Order: sequence, then C-alpha cells, then structure tokens
Amino acid sequence: MELKQKGQQANLGAFKQLKVSLIWTSAVDLDLMAFYKTKDGKVGGVYSDNYAGGTLGDLNQFPFIELSGDEGVGAVSGEYREEMRIMKLDDFEELYICALNFTDASFGNKVFADYDARIELITDRGENYAVSLDSQQSGPVAVLCQLSSGLISNSLINHSEVMPLEQFKSEIPGASQLKLASKITLQKKGDVYQIKPQISSGEILINLNWNQNPKQAAQPGLFAKLMGKGNNGIDLDLGALFEMHNGEKGAIQPLGNVFGSFNQSPYICHLGDDRTGALSEGENMKINLARMNSLKRVLIFTYIYEGAPNWAGTDAMVTIIVPGQPIVEVLMGTQNDSRDFCAIALLEFKQNDIKVSRLVTFHNGHPECDKAYNWGLRWVAGSKD
Repeated sequence: MELKQKGQQANLGAFKQLKVSLIWTSAVDLDLMAFYKTKDGKVGGVYSDNYAGGTLGDLNQFPFIELSGDEGVGAVSGEYREEMRIMKLDDFEELYICALNFTDASFGNKVFADYDARIELITDRGENYAVSLDSQQSGPVAVLCQLSSGLISNSLINHSEVMPLEQFKSEIPGASQLKLASKITLQKKGDVYQIKPQISSGEILINLNWNQNPKQAAQPGLFAKLMGKGNNGIDLDLGALFEMHNGEKGAIQPLGNVFGSFNQSPYICHLGDDRTGALSEGENMKINLARMNSLKRVLIFTYIYEGAPNWAGTDAMVTIIVPGQPIVEVLMGTQNDSRDFCAIALLEFKQNDIKVSRLVTFHNGHPECDKAYNWGLRWVAGSKD
C-alpha cells in the first residue's frame, strides 16, 4: 500500500516488529532518522553515531528502536539500504520517521526528487507500506511519516513535508539535538568520502598523530636496526606519494629530508619531523588548495622509522582538514602486522572534488607500496640525519 497524500493514514494493527527501510542508489548520502516525544515529556532521537551525540538505539530497552548503521558515506553511487527496526510504540506521544540529505545539507541545494530514494515499511505480518520521497520542495530534511499507538492498534500517517534544517529542529520534538557531523570517520577498508571544497585558496591540512609509548614495544624497527639506533619510543613518519596531471611523480617525507614546497610544484609541504610523538600536534603536511587541480592523486603513508612494529599500540590516526568541510579521520584500528610501512589513505583530485579512500595496507618498505599502487618511482636507501 502506498501512502501518496499528506495526511493519508493506514492502520498498522498490533505488531511485534516494524521495519522501516530507506533505499537508494544515487550518489548522495541520505540518513534515516527517528525523533520522538514520550508520554512523560522526554524528547530524543535515533540516528547515526557519525553525528555528534548520535545513537543507533536499542531493541531490548528504551527506545526499543534500532538503526542498522550509516550507508552512502562519501556520496558515491551504490546499492544502499538503511534499516530501522521498531519493537513497540507504547512510550511515545509523537514519533516521526525522517530522512536527512546530508550531502546537500552540507554542500548544495538539490531536492529529494533529484534522487531515486524510497521508503518502505513492513510489519512482522508481512504488510507492506510505502511513502514517497520525491518532493520538489527545497530543504535537506524530509519528515516522512508519523507513527502513533492507540488503545487497540497502531497507525501510520503520511506527514510528507520537506523543510529547512532550522525549521526541522524547532518543530519536530527531539530534533533540536541534531548537529550536522563535524567529522567523518573512515573505519573500514574501502570506506570513501567525497570532499567538496567551497573555496579556492588556503590549505588542506593532513595530520598524523600517535601514541609514542605503546605497550609491548620492545624491539627497534627496520630503519633503527639499519642505523644502529636503540628503542626510545616509536618514531612514526608521515609521508606522501604524489602524481600530478603533467606526469610528475615523487615522494614527500622526512627520510632523505624531502619536505616539498607549498608555493611551487608539487604544492605539498611537510611541516617537520616529530621524532618521538611527544608533540601534541604530531606531524603535519599541507597541500596548496589553490593548486589542487595540478594534482592527480596523493597517497598518504606512514612508516616506523624507529621502534617496534606494534601498530595496534600506536593508536595512529590521520586527519584531513579542508576549510569549511567536515574533518575526515582515517583510523588505523587494531592492526598486528609486523611490516614497518602502512599506506593509510588515497586522495584523488577530480573536477574540484577530493575523493578520500581508506587503504590501511601494509608493505615491506617504500618500493613494495610503490609497486602495489603503480607509482613507478626508483628508490634508494636514505636517512633523516
């Protein structure tokens, strides 16, 4: 049954579980959400924990609603489905099912009709309901339907209203808690995020930070062994392979003192070597945003110059900051690989956009990584001294 008109109502009857699905394939990051007001006046929401304060909920305790997760991060096309399961409605005075267009809330002004998204609701009895998501109204949030409980049965009401974010926060109970994600975290291999810079000057800041004294760090790493150095904590180095549209290729790294240049090719500059991780800001590189169209791709890597290859204990993380955009974090996660070199992320520059892909692959040194990602550089031994 399709509820096409605002105010149209369907009797859901009693159910043990209601599944709400948001389905799409377009290159857009949509988020399924629920916001509520309880009968005793409490307000809240269930939405992705990629948002500050977000929670996926819980089926076994209040709010008896659970979200499957966050799909479509990065706004690239694919087969996406976010699912929300609802066990009961008894505690709610108002419960709204909503969809947020995160991509255009952050970067643009398209409407829901520009995409192919749809909403399906299925009860445990197999009854199927659909609510259209094809509005031409401007605004990043669609308040799709309202669920309510009665003395005998439950009901579904087509709300069908698209509104600006501020109006949504003021009118829908619990929505005032929502804050657009201040950061995006790429946690799994293959996760991607599309950065859309809104300015053509300034810098892209890339930061590597880590714990200098991880547990079980007992043996010096590859370069330390070669150079005869002892173990005084882990020394991670941040580096990058770059390829430009004119065919120029190279590397930026402390090893060999190749720190690059911000104002001249390759428009990438390493800001200095943190030998121990003692500096709170870690190591940084910056890319000249005004010249990003000269770049084709940049591979961000780190290697253990000194210390045991104990990646899990380093808590290493790369952060990518573009002015006016969500911060992108790439977590290494729990890794037990014994190799000293890790390719962390790939930045691809296309038509004023930057596609960030999480890699986190391990290699026996620079040449092996070079070969894996088809860079084609010639490598020789080097030192930071």
